[in-house]
Amino acid sequence: MQTQQQPVNPIQDVTIDEEVVTSSSEQNDMKSASESTPNVSDTLMPLQSLIENQISRLDELRAQLKETSERSRSIIENDEELQKVEEETKAVANKVKERKSVVVNSPEFREVRAKTVELKDEIKELEESLNSHLLSYYQTTGVKTVDMSSGAQREFRITAKVLSKKE
Repeated sequence: MQTQQQPVNPIQDVTIDEEVVTSSSEQNDMKSASESTPNVSDTLMPLQSLIENQISRLDELRAQLKETSERSRSIIENDEELQKVEEETKAVANKVKERKSVVVNSPEFREVRAKTVELKDEIKELEESLNSHLLSYYQTTGVKTVDMSSGAQREFRITAKVLSKKE
């Protein structure tokens, strides 16, 4: 058994074979501190009781909420005037759907729809051509504005699109 040689101090720890030996004054301090600190079970019991009470209250409130929600739903489902209005709404919605189908299938609508598709196609082709010409213009001049014959200037931007891979 070896003891470490240190100056003698009545409060200082002395290590002997990995055991800590404390002075008697430190032991008394530790005893009084442990007596004043509440035991874990003393604080755990009230906490557990509080948790149980809150869980019980939460269960009660959830049951009440379920009941009031069911009552609200029942009131709405049993209201005759509301049911009548909902049926009328469904009938009107069906009339709207039928009328829209008639209008969409009319020759006039089909003609206008065909013209719309034709205009969109023409715009797309013109934009592709214009993009190509604006790119050439930018490569030549380094400027992103075009002077119009009316004196106005039109600004443009250069964009690139990555197309899907061809296999």
